[in-house]
Amino acid sequence: MSAKIDPTGAGNIAAAAAALREDLRIGGEPGVGIGGAKDPVGGASFGDILEKTAMAASAKEREAVGKAEALAQGRLDDLHGTMITMKEADISLKLVGSVRDKLLDAFNELWRINV
Repeated sequence: MSAKIDPTGAGNIAAAAAALREDLRIGGEPGVGIGGAKDPVGGASFGDILEKTAMAASAKEREAVGKAEALAQGRLDDLHGTMITMKEADISLKLVGSVRDKLLDAFNELWRINV
């Protein structure tokens, strides 16, 4: 990831958060895309965004497994980069799992509402 957080000021944290969102290709606010561009009314749905995020996490996991296998076979000697890729994949999968759990909790809560 290209974002480096410098704890000297709030402006730096906001800039780092914006850079991180851009790296992860997610928007920070509803209706706002990467770079602050407003999405049209017919923009991507939540389901589309969730699907793309899950696919990106899966691709990151495949990349991590490929690097780990290459390292184990001796075709790659970048242990540090491999570990970073594996941790990024782990975090991505945990994020997708957390979103799934929150969605299921919300669904179950709606299911229990008496009309």
